[in-house]
Amino acid sequence: MKKFGRYFRVLIFLGLGLFLLWWITRGQDIDQIMLEFRRANYFWILLAMIAGVISHYLRALRWNIMIRSMGFKVTAGSTFHAVMSGYLANLVVPRLGEVSKCAVLSKSKGIPFNSLAGTMVAERFVDMLTLMLLIFFTIVFQFSFLKGFLNDFFFDPLMERGASNLAIIFLIVAISGVIALLLVLMLRKKLRKSEPGTFSHKLYRQARGFSNGIKTLWRMKMKGWFVLYSLLIWFFYFLTAYLCFFSIEATSYLSPLAGITLLAVGSLGIVAPVPGGIGTYHFITIATLTQLYGIASEPATSYAYLTHAMQMLVIIGTSGVLWLLFSFRKTSRHQEESEPQSQHLS
Repeated sequence: MKKFGRYFRVLIFLGLGLFLLWWITRGQDIDQIMLEFRRANYFWILLAMIAGVISHYLRALRWNIMIRSMGFKVTAGSTFHAVMSGYLANLVVPRLGEVSKCAVLSKSKGIPFNSLAGTMVAERFVDMLTLMLLIFFTIVFQFSFLKGFLNDFFFDPLMERGASNLAIIFLIVAISGVIALLLVLMLRKKLRKSEPGTFSHKLYRQARGFSNGIKTLWRMKMKGWFVLYSLLIWFFYFLTAYLCFFSIEATSYLSPLAGITLLAVGSLGIVAPVPGGIGTYHFITIATLTQLYGIASEPATSYAYLTHAMQMLVIIGTSGVLWLLFSFRKTSRHQEESEPQSQHLS
């Protein structure tokens, strides 16, 4: 029943994404969109794909810092394989990738799953904080330019709902947060006093491992490298958006600041609970290009489809290559182990 509910939610969100794809392309000149595809300079798309692969590899290196801080040794290749497996899983079920990449690395290297899950939560906290700062500084440095766009898409709808409704929502969230915190503290105290061998004690050990994974965020020894990798990850994310500008003539004149803006708003579309950001990424990207930078709807749509397809190809292609490499290595290792045994028997 739980699996049915999970698949049903996936189908609902996938249907929503496909509806958004239809909605944003309705009334447009499909022939003109296809012409933009044919005219596109795919050299810049290739460079953007390389930048995407590098960003994912840097994410694996950053995760390695947290894993080694817990006392486990793992190669960058193994972590990279796990990271790409997680991205691949996200294309099917949103947020499944966070669990999947921890499961892959736990199974292959024998690292406790709960500890890896803790590091994943810490990583997502850093990424969310970075994205919020990116959005904040994007608005601050372009406020006069973004003012009209923000009024149309954010402030005006917000004011229409009324300040009283917002105050009620804020109050509910605050009360819920306090109740959740109190429940966690009470549960932690109860689990800590549980006797060895009981289910409560096992649950406490799992929670403790999860907590240790999160604590690596401030316990790690290579904090400087962690910060550097985090900055480089987002720099290469920026390159994937900016380099694609040059693939289409209508967007080739846009500035690096426009690339940062598109990275910030496009990331919101990717993190939406839709498989692979289908529909949500396209909607936000097209709205930004047309409403903010005056790009015609057809080239803006072509840019959204090209960049999204490029990201999917990077994930599927890189994951496939890594799977083949690790499968071949595993087969070779089994053959090497079986040869001495066969020689001994003979």
